[in-house]
Amino acid sequence: LQLLSLIAWYLEHAKNPEPVLVIAPVSLLENWQAEVDKFFDDRLGKLVLPLYGKLLRERKVRRSTLVDELQASQIKGFLRPDWLGNAKLVLTTYETLRDLEFSFAKVKWSIMICDEAQKIKTPGALMTHSAKAQNARFKVACTGTPVENSLADLWCLFDFIQPGLIVPLLEFCRVYRRPIEDNSDENNERLEELRKLVDPQVLRRMKSDVADLPDKLIDEGCRNLALSIYQQGLYEQVTSIFQSQQNKNGSVILGLLHRLRSICADPRESGVESVNEVHFTAHCQRSPKLAWLITQLERIRSVDQKVIIFTEFKDLQRMIQHRTREHFGFSPIIINGGTKVGSEGGTNSRQALIDAFQQKPGFCILVLSTTAVGFGVNIQAANHVIHFTRAWNPAKEDQATDRAYRIGQENIVHVYYPTVTSSTFQTFEEKLDNILEIKRQLASDMLNGTGEIDISEWSNII
Repeated sequence: LQLLSLIAWYLEHAKNPEPVLVIAPVSLLENWQAEVDKFFDDRLGKLVLPLYGKLLRERKVRRSTLVDELQASQIKGFLRPDWLGNAKLVLTTYETLRDLEFSFAKVKWSIMICDEAQKIKTPGALMTHSAKAQNARFKVACTGTPVENSLADLWCLFDFIQPGLIVPLLEFCRVYRRPIEDNSDENNERLEELRKLVDPQVLRRMKSDVADLPDKLIDEGCRNLALSIYQQGLYEQVTSIFQSQQNKNGSVILGLLHRLRSICADPRESGVESVNEVHFTAHCQRSPKLAWLITQLERIRSVDQKVIIFTEFKDLQRMIQHRTREHFGFSPIIINGGTKVGSEGGTNSRQALIDAFQQKPGFCILVLSTTAVGFGVNIQAANHVIHFTRAWNPAKEDQATDRAYRIGQENIVHVYYPTVTSSTFQTFEEKLDNILEIKRQLASDMLNGTGEIDISEWSNII
């Protein structure tokens, strides 16, 4: 809303306003449009061009009409010369910007905003290159996670908004990144030096600074779900096979971790049967996580509230949908990377499904992909957030929780991390929970990126 207010103010007061470009993941574009419709009148609304889906296809030059040299090149296409029309606010995706870089670069933009700007955190990537190639007078990188993996992420964002403010990347890594991330004797000195350098360009707003939100409560009871006898047998079988292999290389370890993760999340996955071939009661006996989920959903229904369940695995999304429909008599909505966006999706588009969930009174369940819908959308109608499977980065997990815990939330938000444990050994989920909590504590400082979990952190999982 702050950014849209800036845009509206500029377009209203500039004598000859140049167009504004907003780049965002596809799942957020409908949200940008919804905020325009909610807070502004037609003076801004009629100037918006949502350049994705059908409107994008209509404005692209057909590849068959290009000269042979361009057809044979790596260039993926161009927009028609008149593609912009009377539009003053263009909403489009990072992928569109990458594929049609030259058409966008011909326009002189007054303001360029990259929402979820961690999408351009990788130096040398085509997406990053296309963003930095644009002719924009004023740039904003908007993100809740400026440092996801390492301080190189931060360097890349500043190279976008103000090239040259920070030293070149190699020198940055030598002078700042290594001493800070290695916790060397130079750590504090270099950290404060970098902080002073970037602070004038950073507007950091924590929710606690700008909003009086209700409490967020972490449920500790669900972090100790006893491994079932069925899971125990599968666990022993998989670890025995792994121990018998001589060459324990990275790919073998990753395969092991995937299997252990699957056994903890839903032991049915480790067999050959489909969800329809396992009786509901037997499934709950095998899977303490499913049994806990059904019980917890019953509690949430008893107080007539809404819940979001996060998992990035489509087979688990379908399993949860099937079992909850079987038990509660209605089919929860699933939104993942395959859900359509924009007008093409109609009533089944991401935003339409979220709006329907928000507006429906009483108990309701929404199943979301952590990776595809774990950022950028507003779902304040829900005040229970269940992470059925965990992300490998606490920043991404917290972003997912913040779909509900954000401005506009009126109820106490309850967050659940159901974790399968054993009394005789440390399970995959128990170790993952411990690693994520350590990384979450380290990530409280914006300049301290925790990164994805490294395979070396699983050396003693057996």
